[in-house]
Amino acid sequence: RLRLCTMESINHFRLYKTFRDAKFVYMLMEVCLGGEVWTVLRNVGNFDESTSRFVVACVLEAFQHLHDRGIIFRDLKPENLLLDNQGYVKLCDFGFAKAIGPGKKTWTFCGTPEYVSPEVILNKGHSFPTDIWQIGILLFELLTG
Repeated sequence: RLRLCTMESINHFRLYKTFRDAKFVYMLMEVCLGGEVWTVLRNVGNFDESTSRFVVACVLEAFQHLHDRGIIFRDLKPENLLLDNQGYVKLCDFGFAKAIGPGKKTWTFCGTPEYVSPEVILNKGHSFPTDIWQIGILLFELLTG
């Protein structure tokens, strides 16, 4: 229940309705007809500087929105970026997102290994800067494939 309340407060994408059964929660969200950034990147090899800058700008805007609400994302990667019908990037898969609040840290070891920040690996506690670390890794991957 807490996770759904957090998801509804994000406003990064349109959440129309939720359903649940004994095992799962289902979310009916807006359609993103452009597919995953990962699929596009795989098909073209790498992005030019302008395209990479645009993708990162979209992610930064989404992170600012989340961070302003005290939410850390923790799983940035091309597979978790969807393109809407106008080519704008939307975050998806909020499974590792966590509301921590300003000035707080969390110690959960989670994320995709190639993107995990040093403070997560060293179990020193992490907060919003771990998302910014992941943006640097994402930018490198977008530019180099």
